[in-house]
Amino acid sequence: MIDWGRTALAVVFAAGLVLVAGSVSYAKDAVAPDFTLPNLTGEDVTLSKLLEEGPVIVDFWATWCKPCIKAFPDLQQVFDNYKDCGLKVLAVSVDGPRSSSRVASLIKSKGNTFEVLLDPSQKVAKKLHVTSVPRTVLIDTNGKIVYAVTGYRPTNHEKLETAVSALFPKGCEKEPEGEEEAVE
Repeated sequence: MIDWGRTALAVVFAAGLVLVAGSVSYAKDAVAPDFTLPNLTGEDVTLSKLLEEGPVIVDFWATWCKPCIKAFPDLQQVFDNYKDCGLKVLAVSVDGPRSSSRVASLIKSKGNTFEVLLDPSQKVAKKLHVTSVPRTVLIDTNGKIVYAVTGYRPTNHEKLETAVSALFPKGCEKEPEGEEEAVE
């Protein structure tokens, strides 16, 4: 005899594990909602305006999130490799009023040069279905979400880099340091 209560509970638990494990929660080619948030100097930044210049990585994070901070060097590397091609990176802090005062100093201490936005009410995070951080979303110039992942693993960087490189013509990216062509 099937215990439907336990079966339903198992299905709900398994679905929760899939969400926590970092699966992409968007249908292929879902359109990202437009948004405007202030940066660290108080200027408004609008996603649709940035998409006119190139693809955008939106990374949701918080100062108290150790995996978020671990992901910053990888984000910086992808940004450095493709910024001359038009790629933008928006690091959206979801810190509330109590911890948002630490955002600027943390970013500066890590040497990050990508744009940092503030979403203390998590209004934009909710629009993009962010349930935990870090959450990284790659949006192409048509506004379509082409890659999304929750959590941090070193392999995420490789998958993000592959997704970004697919949006640009071959040879657009910056050459990795130490791999200069030999001159004969």
